[in-house]
Amino acid sequence: MSDPSSHQERRKLQAIIDASADCIKVLDLDAHLLSMNAGGMATMEVDDFGRCQHVVWPSFWEGESRLQVEAAVEAARLGQTSTFEGPALTFAGTPKWWEVRVSPIWGEDGTVTQLLAISRDVTARKTAEQQLQVSEQRLRERADHLDLQVSHNERALAAFVRFTTEVASSTDLEVLARAALQGVQDVISGATSGFYLIRGDTAYPLMFSDNTPPAVRTLRQQGFSLQAPLVTEALQERQVAFAEHDQGRQQSVGYASALSITPYFREGQPYALFASGIDRPNWTAQEKAIIESVGRGLGLALERSDQTQQLQERTRQLEAEGRAREAFAAFAEAVGTQTDVKAIARQAIEVLQGRFPEASVGYYEPEGELWKARLWTNDVNAEVLALMRAGLPPQTPMIAEPLRTRQPVFTDAWDPQREHLAHTDEYGTVGNYPLIVKGQVEGLLSVGLRGVRQWGEADKALVRSVGHGLTQALERTAASRRLEEQNAELHAQTLALEGVAALTRDLTLPGGPPHLIGQVMDLVLSLLPSGYASFWEINNGLWRLTAHRGEVGSPEWQAARERGFPVGQIPTLDQPWQSRQPYFQSHYDPVHDAVSDLVKPLVSVASLPVVVQGDVIGVFSVGLFGHREWNVADRALLTTAVQSLGLALERAEQARQLTAQRDMLQAANEELEAFTYSISHDLRTPVRHILSFTGLLRRTLPEPLGEKAERYFRVIGEAAQHLSQLIDGMLELSRTSRQPFQAQQVDLGRLIEVAREELTLGHAGRRITWQVAPLPTVLGDVGLLRRVLMALLDNAMKYTRTRQEALIEVWAEDQEQTWAVFVRDNGVGFDQRYLDKLFTMFQRLHQQTDFEGAAMSLANARRIITRHGGLMMAEGQVDVGATFSFTLPKNHH
Repeated sequence: MSDPSSHQERRKLQAIIDASADCIKVLDLDAHLLSMNAGGMATMEVDDFGRCQHVVWPSFWEGESRLQVEAAVEAARLGQTSTFEGPALTFAGTPKWWEVRVSPIWGEDGTVTQLLAISRDVTARKTAEQQLQVSEQRLRERADHLDLQVSHNERALAAFVRFTTEVASSTDLEVLARAALQGVQDVISGATSGFYLIRGDTAYPLMFSDNTPPAVRTLRQQGFSLQAPLVTEALQERQVAFAEHDQGRQQSVGYASALSITPYFREGQPYALFASGIDRPNWTAQEKAIIESVGRGLGLALERSDQTQQLQERTRQLEAEGRAREAFAAFAEAVGTQTDVKAIARQAIEVLQGRFPEASVGYYEPEGELWKARLWTNDVNAEVLALMRAGLPPQTPMIAEPLRTRQPVFTDAWDPQREHLAHTDEYGTVGNYPLIVKGQVEGLLSVGLRGVRQWGEADKALVRSVGHGLTQALERTAASRRLEEQNAELHAQTLALEGVAALTRDLTLPGGPPHLIGQVMDLVLSLLPSGYASFWEINNGLWRLTAHRGEVGSPEWQAARERGFPVGQIPTLDQPWQSRQPYFQSHYDPVHDAVSDLVKPLVSVASLPVVVQGDVIGVFSVGLFGHREWNVADRALLTTAVQSLGLALERAEQARQLTAQRDMLQAANEELEAFTYSISHDLRTPVRHILSFTGLLRRTLPEPLGEKAERYFRVIGEAAQHLSQLIDGMLELSRTSRQPFQAQQVDLGRLIEVAREELTLGHAGRRITWQVAPLPTVLGDVGLLRRVLMALLDNAMKYTRTRQEALIEVWAEDQEQTWAVFVRDNGVGFDQRYLDKLFTMFQRLHQQTDFEGAAMSLANARRIITRHGGLMMAEGQVDVGATFSFTLPKNHH
């Protein structure tokens, strides 16, 4: 499976190749055409590639060009790259000139496997060069003609030669104009001349001949209108026009009687005038011919100058476009991977500088009420840079218009006064692209062009493309930032909920419910913007403030809160109380609660009912000073926190009641223990008296006693012995409750072994099978646990004595937090319905005559296990057996 990123890069590369206007072809080693890019097909005017696929490429060329192609193909087969220029027809028959580069394509084994041919259309350059050659040829021909015409006048000839030489060797406008002015001055005695450039409806002087009077210079400095008759005639006829005698004097400034105007056009529009005048009333035919010749020579030189400048400009454009393409490719790659906005903005500026070398570019971001430049090109002058860094107010037209329209704004004919930006006279046009993220303008890309008064559509498209890419980078950065913020917010919420959970675990917080409510308020406010939290309860028909955190913004509002509000007149509190549902207000309207004069800073409010044991006991409210759209996370946070508060209050109340009951039970137990201990001691003396005096009475009676007397003495003795056992059991129970608890590691296996040996001595002759599994070491009181195990084993041995062979099993189970210990026998068992009597003092499930005992050992054993934090249980089935078990926590507190 291919790497998705590699596939995407190949798609990008293919898109770049297809977009190229160069004709990019892949050939096999026999020069058969295998593939061609889409842009190349358009350039070659190929509408169906199938027409030329697999055709031998050199066959498209003719004459010497074909020989060049074949030589280049052969060189590429040998691993060499060749470049040449030659003419060839497109598939539509259009003649064009091509710059061709043929290179080898190497295989992985180091051999040439295919050929790469790239053809670039250089027709425009070749045409310009040819036109330049034609113009130069025409100029040379004209110079020769003039040379013949003025051969009779050496001075005139020398002057004109100098003129033609200068105009033939230069393309600088001022040099050409100076040569024409000097030529007329040298050839025509007394003639003065001026060269003017047209701007709008006026022609302004660029320079004058050296012999032009100062007064004429001054008068002509303001320019003259194109509506002047002689100028109008020259422009309409598109050739030199002459005015003489009165007509000439009327149009002059008083220093000439004969005038001439030679117009010059560029792309069909007039752009310059060459004006001459003499103080004689008319021109001679020779003088007119000279002016016409100089005018035509200057016109040819100006055409050549324009063509040269166009060629140079085109060359610069091609070089700039190459740099721009490289910069744009890097920029496009950065847009897809970078999240550093400023780094991408720098690359955007490099792209624009590559396309507009004379441009100034700036990147702005909002800061407070101003738009401040964060990045700029080095060519910005100091005054403008100071303005950019200080910040532009949003009312500035170049800022205001993109903010208003949310669209790029391209301003032609830049006017610093109109745009309220001083020191920006050097710029002819400015473009501003707003960078919009989530409906908000987060940045502004500004481009100022020098020497250009109007934006071209291609240039606008480039600015839009760069701006769009920069906007995508901003959106991705904003999304990344939002994701980080959401993760941070989720983390904070988790911490808060853990805090609430901790509060619900600690149900004995000092200060009671108010303290618990305050703790939850602190947790909630730590996750929200500036605001405060309140807890309200109803008391005597008023909403009363019983807990509060945070500053409310004004003493008057706090005083009103402390006085309370009538129930039924504050929807913010009444609605959650009545509906038992949270009430979130992203745009809080204090008029709604009739407190508009008191809570002006308050913007967003949330109110939630606090439910304890099914009843609403109050309302938990949060007020924020800034706008907050209560999103899902906010609602979940507040709802969970308040629900947890209700549960915590409920559990705290239950814990309080349980503590009170425990205290009462502990006091009752202590009284019962004291009573039991006292009674046990008080009963021992009467029992001893009964036994002693019964023995004395028996010895005083004559022997033998009658059957009835013997039975009476036996009943009295057994009853006294049973009562003595009961008293011993009560004393044991009392001592067990009073004995200090001394926790240590206890080996239950060792205790079972000692207890079994001790009990077995009293049951000699019985067949008992013991199955004792390994037992754990637990934390407990060794003396108390020994009593438990003795009681359970003694109980098992007692109730299995009716069996020919007794089976007693002992094992333990690991129940994660506790150990469970089991003792099972195959004795007489018990009825499960009377389970509760097993662990109750003096309660028996069998006849005293069948099984002796005071019915105290199991009750005492359960009391001991309870002191260890465990539980004691039993299961039984009549005449099958019984299983007793108890649990002990692994970490006893």
